[in-house]
Amino acid sequence: MRESKSLGDRLFSLGSYVYLTIFMIFCLFPFWIMIVASFTKDIVLREDGYLPWARVWSIEAYKWVFKGSEIQTGYMVTIFVTVVGTLCSLFVMSGLAYLMAVKRFKGRNKVAFYIFFTMIFTPGLIPWFITVRNLLQLHDNIWALVFPMMVQPFWVFVLRNFFAALPSEILESAYMDGASDATILFKIVLPLSKPALATVGLFMAVAYWNEWFLGLMLLDFASFSPLSLIVLKMVNNLQSIQDAMKYPGVNINLGQIPTLGVRMATACITIGPIILAYPFVQRYFVKGLTMGAIKG
Repeated sequence: MRESKSLGDRLFSLGSYVYLTIFMIFCLFPFWIMIVASFTKDIVLREDGYLPWARVWSIEAYKWVFKGSEIQTGYMVTIFVTVVGTLCSLFVMSGLAYLMAVKRFKGRNKVAFYIFFTMIFTPGLIPWFITVRNLLQLHDNIWALVFPMMVQPFWVFVLRNFFAALPSEILESAYMDGASDATILFKIVLPLSKPALATVGLFMAVAYWNEWFLGLMLLDFASFSPLSLIVLKMVNNLQSIQDAMKYPGVNINLGQIPTLGVRMATACITIGPIILAYPFVQRYFVKGLTMGAIKG
């Protein structure tokens, strides 16, 4: 027969639910304010400020945002960088993790030390800038937004721990049967590591989607910018809003643009797609983190 909880346990559970509910409200409230502001008529927004409910609703801000050619280009750039960058990251980091996880590789400890060293001791901004821009020639092109952050040491070790937790008998038997390491990695290890790959892929996709620093540092004369950098410029500079709202054949004055609503609408469409990605990997999320953190 199931034992009933004591009064202390019930009070603790109730307090936990209340605390988590309040915490959730505090987390969601700014997003709700942002969404309401994006659908509020600009003149009302200036008069009433940012409120939880709009006195006059309007979709004018979204009409301006979706007409702007810079926003459209930024969306395409961000989608490309997120998809290609995440796939390239998973490919490279999986190879490094497999190299460190398989015991027959003699240099695996040296590789692990090198990756761990870069995680502890990071270079300064100026050496990084000189290396990426001058040595690697990554500036004013789309790959400047992909390559510099492709390998993240922490996630390499998460994948390495997950690979090391897989049954070694399966890998060794495949190797004894003549399978190459590439075959073992792509045909056995990666299919068995979907939780870890989904978790790491989600975090890398979020990082690529929200990345603005690379665009700020490495894109000087390029005709495109990532969406997050466009939002940053729009928040800090009204002229950037006018530039972002331009579309071919039409001259636009800043006074015509609902600047407050446009800022909020752009922020909404920026965070929207990446939030929708969470439900697809949610079932792998907890397992991917815990399995990759148990064994060292």
